[in-house]
Amino acid sequence: MRTSRRFVGPALAACLSFAACLSVAGAVAAAPAPPAALRPLPVREVQYCAAVLGHVPGADGASPVLGRACSADSRDDALAHADGLPRVAARPADRTLLLEEYKDINYGGGVIYSFYGDAGGCDSTGYHLVNYIDVALSLSSMKGYHNCNKATLTSTLGKVETVDLPAGWLGQDFNDAVRELQVFHG
Repeated sequence: MRTSRRFVGPALAACLSFAACLSVAGAVAAAPAPPAALRPLPVREVQYCAAVLGHVPGADGASPVLGRACSADSRDDALAHADGLPRVAARPADRTLLLEEYKDINYGGGVIYSFYGDAGGCDSTGYHLVNYIDVALSLSSMKGYHNCNKATLTSTLGKVETVDLPAGWLGQDFNDAVRELQVFHG
């Protein structure tokens, strides 16, 4: 059990005798542990997330999200849940991988998000992607696929910059701060 500092400081200051201090210390040490139902559950270190995007932007300028999902098992499983289509030998992949976002610089820490397009790879228009806030605050590097060789990044503070893909480090203004990006062929 964790004891508040506001309680411990005055309690120790109030100890006028050795016996009083022992009784306070014994009461704190003998407090029961919190019930198991209130303890936090262990979190898996690796989680694969995928989003399937439409190519034609919506009224807000973003590519429409056709599905999003995460899986503890694999990227293929996350994609299958995102678009509702199971992966089988006859149809191994009917979505085009556009971008993988990595937790650490130089593509370390594992892929934290994968974006797929429903209309093939990137052209000069590309796809406009929006990150979940927890992904935006964890993103440090990225790789583009299928003609996606550039990305215009928008930081969580509103800064905008275009980078070449792959990008092993996003720079000081964009490391752990990419809220939106336009991925395209340039």
